[in-house]
Amino acid sequence: MAVSIVQHDIEEGAPIIDDDPFDNHTKKILPDISENGSNSSNINGVDAFHENGESHDDHHGHAANPSYKSLIASSVVCFIIYFVFCIVFSSVVWDPLNSSLDPNINPPFGVAQGVGINLMGIAVGSVFFAWKSGCNAIIAGPDLLPVVFFAEAGTSVVTYLAASSAQALRSACADGAVADDAHHRFLGGGGGGYAADASADPCDLFHRHLAGDELYLDEASISKVVPTTLVAMMIGNLVTALVFYGLGKAKNTASVIGCIPASVVAGFLTCIGYKVIKLAVLITTGYSFKQKYIKNLGLDYWHQNDPWLPLTLAMVYGLALYAFKHMHIISTDKLILAFIFGPLILFFIMVAATGTSMEYLRETDWFLTQARDGAGCTQNCAFVFVNFWQTLQTVYGAFGSNLVAWGAVPRCMPIFIMGAVMTSLDNMLKLTSSEKALGIDLNYNHEMKLGGKATMISSFLAGSPAYGQTKFNVINLSIAGTSESSLPTLLLGGICLLVFLSGAAGNIINIMPRFLLGGLCVFAGVGFLYENLWEGRKKMNRASFAIVWIIFLVNFIWEFFVLQNLPKDIQPMVPGLLVVFVLGIVLSTFEFMFAFMHKAKDPSIRCGDVCCSSAVRSDKHDSQLAVMAGWFQVFKVDSFVFFGTANTLYQQLKAHLAKQKVTLPKAERTKYLIFDLSEVTGIDSSARDVFYKVHRLLKSEGINLVWAITNPKVGEAFEDQGLYVGAIHFDSLDLALRHVEDELLRKAHHLSEKWLVNQTVRDIFQRQVLVNVFNISVRAEEKSFASSRLRPWSKIITLSSGEELCGDDDDNLYLLYSGEVQVQERDGSHFDCFTGSFFNLDHVLVSVGALAGLPATIGAVATKDSTVLVVSRKNFLLMQKQDSALGQKLLLTLLAQKEANRPGRTRTRVPYMDSSDGSDEPVPIHGVARRLLAGDDYKISLTDAQVERFSDVFDLIVAPGETEIPMDDFSSFVSMEARLLGSALSHEEFMELIDKSGIDEDGDGSLSKEEFLTFLRGLFLADIPSKEVESLRQAYDEAVAVDPDALMDEVRVEALFKELGFDMKSSNIGDIIGAIDADNDGDVDYDEFLTGIGMMKKQTILSKQLDTAFSNYMNQSKAAKRELKRRSTVESDSQTVPNRRSLLTLNKKAFHSMGKPRNIMEQANLEDEEGVELTASDLMAFLNIKRDEAEEMVFLADQDEVEVDRIDAVQELTGINLNCHRSIDRVEFQQLLRTWS
Repeated sequence: MAVSIVQHDIEEGAPIIDDDPFDNHTKKILPDISENGSNSSNINGVDAFHENGESHDDHHGHAANPSYKSLIASSVVCFIIYFVFCIVFSSVVWDPLNSSLDPNINPPFGVAQGVGINLMGIAVGSVFFAWKSGCNAIIAGPDLLPVVFFAEAGTSVVTYLAASSAQALRSACADGAVADDAHHRFLGGGGGGYAADASADPCDLFHRHLAGDELYLDEASISKVVPTTLVAMMIGNLVTALVFYGLGKAKNTASVIGCIPASVVAGFLTCIGYKVIKLAVLITTGYSFKQKYIKNLGLDYWHQNDPWLPLTLAMVYGLALYAFKHMHIISTDKLILAFIFGPLILFFIMVAATGTSMEYLRETDWFLTQARDGAGCTQNCAFVFVNFWQTLQTVYGAFGSNLVAWGAVPRCMPIFIMGAVMTSLDNMLKLTSSEKALGIDLNYNHEMKLGGKATMISSFLAGSPAYGQTKFNVINLSIAGTSESSLPTLLLGGICLLVFLSGAAGNIINIMPRFLLGGLCVFAGVGFLYENLWEGRKKMNRASFAIVWIIFLVNFIWEFFVLQNLPKDIQPMVPGLLVVFVLGIVLSTFEFMFAFMHKAKDPSIRCGDVCCSSAVRSDKHDSQLAVMAGWFQVFKVDSFVFFGTANTLYQQLKAHLAKQKVTLPKAERTKYLIFDLSEVTGIDSSARDVFYKVHRLLKSEGINLVWAITNPKVGEAFEDQGLYVGAIHFDSLDLALRHVEDELLRKAHHLSEKWLVNQTVRDIFQRQVLVNVFNISVRAEEKSFASSRLRPWSKIITLSSGEELCGDDDDNLYLLYSGEVQVQERDGSHFDCFTGSFFNLDHVLVSVGALAGLPATIGAVATKDSTVLVVSRKNFLLMQKQDSALGQKLLLTLLAQKEANRPGRTRTRVPYMDSSDGSDEPVPIHGVARRLLAGDDYKISLTDAQVERFSDVFDLIVAPGETEIPMDDFSSFVSMEARLLGSALSHEEFMELIDKSGIDEDGDGSLSKEEFLTFLRGLFLADIPSKEVESLRQAYDEAVAVDPDALMDEVRVEALFKELGFDMKSSNIGDIIGAIDADNDGDVDYDEFLTGIGMMKKQTILSKQLDTAFSNYMNQSKAAKRELKRRSTVESDSQTVPNRRSLLTLNKKAFHSMGKPRNIMEQANLEDEEGVELTASDLMAFLNIKRDEAEEMVFLADQDEVEVDRIDAVQELTGINLNCHRSIDRVEFQQLLRTWS
């Protein structure tokens, strides 16, 4: 859909969208992107006064305690500004008809009554919107766009009536030899001309030097002008009301409006701008602006006042006002008030200084006048008191008489239909701009229906259309300081109603000079032209911008050159606006055809478990990301995005987030949202406005926004409009997914570190990091393994950013240690490799016959400074022979990565544990396993295979010719390997960790091989009592004897460990078998079995230490709750609320941790239950953390499938969260330390 194309200003790094020449007085930087304000996007000339500078995003336009003074002041300021605009609106319609009004009506119907029509629209609209709108502070009323169409309709009515009068005029002239021009009446300023000057000869061509649009009317036709025009306007209002209501009722507001491309709307707005400039000339001078009269401008004419003087003043006034608005020097309300009262005061000071009378100024057309006032004045009369019922009497009285020329109404219908469509579009865009300006969300369909109802009631009361006006909404917010109170809206409606009933509008019109009213029109018209014909180039591509200019030039040529040469009775039926409206439909069709060469699909939502980056990660990280899969989603949009598509996406997003609120606890809801625009070919500028709303919605929900945009033009448009501000953006979905995955893993690391308040847990956590680094298991079912196993078969190289690697004939295998590499493929595509990824693997697989066809990779380039491990094809083949287990493992890993190395692959969720059968209950160790804990005088050694593998690693690290490794070098090796596995620890942290491990036994600052192997033995193994060795040997022999010809494989060893009394749930038997069977022959001999016993004992000791830590956590939590409950009771008895300092001191002393507690009194009142599992409230108590973090920690650890008590939307709005019965048992606690280390 289209939204008006307008100004693009950048101030303080944020976008300004000013779509409307009156509305563009609003400077509003998007509230969800910058702290500087909001923005507007309207299409007509009167709706954008946004407050300069102040952001309303943080409080969504809600002041804590707005004063009645500010609320009343807001309504008064809005009335003053709106009333002046009502005079402008009325002048546009009724001043050109001034000399065509019925002389029998006193005072004659004209500008003053037109002001009353607009005041009625404001009164009705304000009441309706204050009563039923989604935002009670929305101010509703008429605007310039429908006024322009009403002016066209008035011209059409007069032209129709003039047709019946033309013959009489021709007969009155000599022998009918009157030029074809003769029935045009000379329009002097203030309604002079034939009707005003009875002595003027209508056949005298000299008197038509600067003739305008009015046609000759006889007395019968003159009496029909006002009734027919009012009836036509009423019908036009009803058409608009029905379109408003129909769109809202059918819930098709966005989709129908979305059928108009922004370029077509922008072009149409330039035509409106040109029309408004013409009206400014007419209001200021009384002359129409047409090519056929330009040649006569230099001739003498009988007017006393040179029309160029007020026109020049109007031009200076309008351009100056627009310039000040465009530069955002002061706030809109102050600017407009200053430009209303300042020139008025200065003008009347000059009048007083020169002694000029008001009567003379009216005679010389400085003011709007009427032909008579009913009190004796018959020319250039001031406006007088108006009976408020005159309009209603005229329009409804016409239905029962012959005063309505019904034949003129069908001629107006194309104008009304065109006006209804454009006004509906204007209404829709004002809704979007009001949302951004006020920081609220509106139901477009409801607001459209409401506008339809208000406009319908207003039309029956002979009022104007009524719909929300952004400029006044922002003025109201800036003065009142709130968007919640309906008082300013109701007061404004009441003031307008009182002025309407008083009939005092004419007295105010008498002091409004023509140049000021014309200047406001210039201000509006210039905004339309500049912001679409010039600034529009920043928002649209060349083709769309060319369409804007085509529409404008066609309208200009038609209006200025062609239309006036058509027959007079045909001219009103083909106005320029109608011509360009049809042209716009044609251009829209072509633009849609080009944009939708590829059919657009509906936006889709995918969860994180089916959206994975191509990054190769460890089993543990994949498991972690599977648990956190619900924390991020991908919204995919393709093809060309119009407003309708973007709005569908926005509504889908809102529904998705709303569903989460009533089905998921906060800890399990979305944290990151990726918008995948990688297949988008283009975005209509109106659709980009919807993305501002997306930005604000996600910010309000605390969700991180990530853009994935491949098309450079789309990316440039987003950057120019400030959509990248406050969000992360990437050139591909794969990069975006990788970033989100990395951020989630960092978040998981941050949360897991909170457990380390217990020193035992911290030591075990750090030990697990080292275990991961020196893991030598090559089990085939493990997706990844420590790269240290590959180091003896490879070399390390460093690449600078931009350096190329591996050509089409390169058959080396590469493993990325750090940095990023982009791999180019034979089909022209490319993908990005991240830390831990192999690349060029298809060359290796093809060369060994594991993959058919040609290798896809033809090259690679480092996109960042990178470190790469290189395994040559020769070494790869040698590995298959000399270390078959490693070779097999590597081959399987490469095949698995080849399959998985693509964006969008699925990630298997960790299955929930079924606790209904009690299978997750701890199994106490017993028998031999229990006795093994009684001593450690028997030293268990590493297996020969382990010694060999670890020695290879040592030889790899040590410098050539050296026998020891400096501790700093060893720390660098460990930190590099750990980062390859995803560790977030820094090099300094690893240095501290290694120093604490005591690996450097002699303290000489270097590491010998013996110290290295001793360190690893202590890392993996625990010694056992010597008296149990014989029983272990006997148990092993008995197990072998059961089936002596079969291998002592994993299944049999696991059964033996269980028989010896080990708790198999608290240990990872797969890791142990993979480590002791390092040669991967599938047969565990006695020595390997004994090493396995040492590893099982190590696991058992660690498990018992974690059980102790788990119990300490439980006890600390209970003690904290009891103490807080006791203190709460004591302080409650003394009616003293505990201060923040005392609560912090209590938590520091009890739990040795820092931080501000949240909802601490709520926790103090919890009952002291003797639970055996940790809950979020327990973590809050003993870790002194916020509830959100506590619930997230429990969610990550809990492997049970739990039920969630649903809540409804009302409960969500009142702050009631979902009741999720999650908790952590001891098995989950131990698994947590292994999984999240």
